[in-house]
Amino acid sequence: MPEIFTVEQRQNPKIDSGADAVALYHIIYEHEGFEDSAQNLFKLVQQAQILSPGKKRKLYLDIEGHRVKEGGFDDDMIELQKDFLFGFLSTYLSEIYCPLFGETKLKPQENDIPADLILIDGRNE
Repeated sequence: MPEIFTVEQRQNPKIDSGADAVALYHIIYEHEGFEDSAQNLFKLVQQAQILSPGKKRKLYLDIEGHRVKEGGFDDDMIELQKDFLFGFLSTYLSEIYCPLFGETKLKPQENDIPADLILIDGRNE
């Protein structure tokens, strides 16, 4: 059974010392934008590495709202799932499960997580 960390529990997570993996669960609410969500997910992965160094990290992500009238996700949440999760954060995870897809990586996760996340808005360049 994996350990479970949530953004709200990062400071005092429940730890199962026999676990071979860490489950990270986060909900992005309608009032949260791309930047806040990306920072929260990044901090969650950092905290998991600090509390359970080297254990496999499995991210489970839910998204509330953030829908366009046709029913799909808005641009921020598509970018977050496609570009941020797969383009960057997946390096530090062994599995990702989010509304658009799920993936079990074949390459080992990296455990040398940067100290800070710097986001650059490429849409304005």
